[in-house]
Amino acid sequence: MATRRVPLGLMLGVGALVAVFGGAGVALAADHAVAISGFSYSPGSVTVAVGDTVTWTNSDAQAHTATADDGSWNAGTLTNGASGTVTFSTAGTFRYVCSIHPEMSGTVTVQAAAGGGDGGAGATTPPTDTEGAASAAAGAPTGGGPTSLAAGLLLAGAWVLGLAIARGRFVPAR
Repeated sequence: MATRRVPLGLMLGVGALVAVFGGAGVALAADHAVAISGFSYSPGSVTVAVGDTVTWTNSDAQAHTATADDGSWNAGTLTNGASGTVTFSTAGTFRYVCSIHPEMSGTVTVQAAAGGGDGGAGATTPPTDTEGAASAAAGAPTGGGPTSLAAGLLLAGAWVLGLAIARGRFVPAR
């Protein structure tokens, strides 16, 4: 089988294009942890970016929830050692309580992504992408959309470049 030689400049150019255009706008979402202990949330107030998730983990012997005041999202009923996750897709400030122990309260402030238009001003719509404790425990995927696509393209480009190097096809043209 004949090996086809690919010019070094072409491979470097393709790699650079994948890195620049495939990675443009890729902002990896973050996961923020809130501990439930001693009938309180710690931290009591957390600031995240649009697309980030908050994971509540209960270490109390009693079950707790993290439920939006308006009921728009709920991390589920969390027994000792259980966790529940909510992904926030809209900027705003969201107060939450434990629906079992309403004296427990906390706040999630979701900031708009850089260049997000209104900067979050006046945005108080609750998140639309929530995941309860049952689906979190089952490992159900969340996300998708343009950020995942761009990250996938970037990884695919890196894989192709690595494959070319591993197969010895990354050879300068003569």
